[in-house]
Amino acid sequence: MWKRIAGFVALIVVVWAAEGYFSAQTACAHDPRFPCSPRGQDRPVAIPDAGKSWAYYGSLADGGSDYYQFDLPAQLTVPVNLLVDERDATNAARPALSITRDGTTVARINFRHAEKFYEPFSREAYIAAPERKLLLPAGHYVLTVTMGGVAAQRYTLAIGEAERFSVFEIPYVLGAIHRIRNLQYLPPRR
Repeated sequence: MWKRIAGFVALIVVVWAAEGYFSAQTACAHDPRFPCSPRGQDRPVAIPDAGKSWAYYGSLADGGSDYYQFDLPAQLTVPVNLLVDERDATNAARPALSITRDGTTVARINFRHAEKFYEPFSREAYIAAPERKLLLPAGHYVLTVTMGGVAAQRYTLAIGEAERFSVFEIPYVLGAIHRIRNLQYLPPRR
C-alpha cells in the first residue's frame, strides 16, 4: 500500500517537473536573479553567460549604482533592457544603464522613450526603456545601473535571449515568480 502511494507521488513529481521543464523552455522568460544592492565596482555581479536570458532584480537609492560584468570570448548580439515594475509607476525615480568595454562606453539606456511592457511568464506589467540589441565584440564588459531622481526605486536589468532552464531550476524559478509578483525583492534602500 505505502509503496503504491510513494510510487504515485513520485510519478506526480516527475510529471510536474517534466511539464515545468518543457514549458520553461518555451516560456519567453528570463532566468530571475536577486543580487543584493548596491553592488560596487569592487564586487560586481558576475553574469555567467551573456547569451542566456537573465533578469536581475535590484533596488537603489538616489545616486546609487549597481555594477554587473561579463566576458565575451567571441562576438555576440546581446539584447539589453531596463525595466521598472508598473506598480512603482508613481515613483518618478528612474535608473539609467551604461555599458562599457575595456573602459570605453559602448551604449547607454534610459527611460526617455519608455513604453509599457507585459511579461506573460510572470504575468507582470512593466515600464520599459527601449530594448537594445547590441552587437558586441569579444572583451570584458561592465554594466552600471545608476538611479536618478529624488527617491529610491526597484529595477530589473534584462540581458540575453537564450531561454535555457534545467529541471533543477524549475523550483527556484517558481519561487522567484512569487517574489516578483509580491514585490518581495529587496526594498529600496536610502
